[in-house]
Amino acid sequence: MPKQRRQRPVFRDAAPKEERWDTLFQSMGRIEIVLLAGAVLLMMVLIYTIQTILSPFLVLGAILFLLYPMRKYVLAKTLIWLSVILFALWFLHAISGILAPFIISMVLAYILNPIVNKFEKWGVARWITSLVLIVIALALITLFVFFLLPIAIAQLEGVLNALAQLGTDLNNMLWTSNIMGMLQRFGISPEELRNTLKSEFAPKLEDILKSILSGMVAVMSSLSYFVTQIFYVIIVPFLTFYIMWDFPKIALRFKMLFPKHNRERVDKYMERADDLIGRYLRGALTVAVFQGVAVGVVFSIFGIKNAVVLGLIAGVLDLIPYFGLLITMVLSAVVALFSDPPTTQKLIIAVSSVAILHLVEVAFLSPRIVGGKVGLHPLLIILSLLVFSYFLGFVGLLIAIPATALIILLVREWEAYQRGIDVENYHTIRE
Repeated sequence: MPKQRRQRPVFRDAAPKEERWDTLFQSMGRIEIVLLAGAVLLMMVLIYTIQTILSPFLVLGAILFLLYPMRKYVLAKTLIWLSVILFALWFLHAISGILAPFIISMVLAYILNPIVNKFEKWGVARWITSLVLIVIALALITLFVFFLLPIAIAQLEGVLNALAQLGTDLNNMLWTSNIMGMLQRFGISPEELRNTLKSEFAPKLEDILKSILSGMVAVMSSLSYFVTQIFYVIIVPFLTFYIMWDFPKIALRFKMLFPKHNRERVDKYMERADDLIGRYLRGALTVAVFQGVAVGVVFSIFGIKNAVVLGLIAGVLDLIPYFGLLITMVLSAVVALFSDPPTTQKLIIAVSSVAILHLVEVAFLSPRIVGGKVGLHPLLIILSLLVFSYFLGFVGLLIAIPATALIILLVREWEAYQRGIDVENYHTIRE
């Protein structure tokens, strides 16, 4: 007769772990609760005493020390993850200055990576193409910093003086005797109107112009400071070279951070994000460089003052839809008005050349260089520009469109996943 296998008794929890967390103190006696309360009070006194040396490292360590033994409970696990996430955000913010060279190098490597990939298909080693691109980039940056940037900074003062002179001329023209008499016939007090414009309209217009120009000055001055610092001059090209050389390995290691069953989905999302953001970023930068050079050359040919700084401004503002074109045309018109005679002819040339170059960009350059649009509604583009500029200032205006497009792509991918629809079919249905 075969020997029967003895079955071990199965012990099951009488209540879920969340309920046992709530009843944890019920198993403690009164003496233990009093001692625990006293220990908590003494710990608060200790924390108050050593508050000058407290840091997020110590706080996170204390949280992990207290909650890690109880990590099997859902509430404890949630608190641990929340503490780790908050600590990570603080840590990234604290070392943001140190990470700046790495972020700049990563962006440069991402922009130049397609060129390296193309030469790699032709049999050229990645390190050779990366080295050649770094040398070319250093030569262009050196040319810009030591030749163009000093001229642009000097001419920027002329643009600011032209804006100030325009405000003075408009104020004098507005308060001529004829206009004042016409206002009085309509029952409008000239003094009240003057005070209203002086107290309400003028400060707001001045703030807008100052914010725009100060943002561009900050970008140029920070770029000058960045390039002239020997550490950054050495470390950024060095990092960019190695990131371009090992870019496929970096992308692979990034995908390996995700669980195995999600890697295929992450890979598809990265391909779509690269196709959208990469194409827009590289194409938009190329078109912006063309616009800046074209505006500078045309203005120099026709004798419009401050052509170099206007070309730089036109190139930077070309990355900002709608608002960039309007600001470029206004600044060009103001500078043309204060150029050497004939000012009317130069005013027409300045405004019309900016408009014609924008039409050439929309009709010919953008469809061929940038490719398809990012798929954002004009209202959404304006909203994203306002929101990003509110939180990030002038830099927010530059990154608003690609960041919004990436967010929309992520939302659509999530919708397709929730509905169980293939991503490609889902995008076809949406379009």
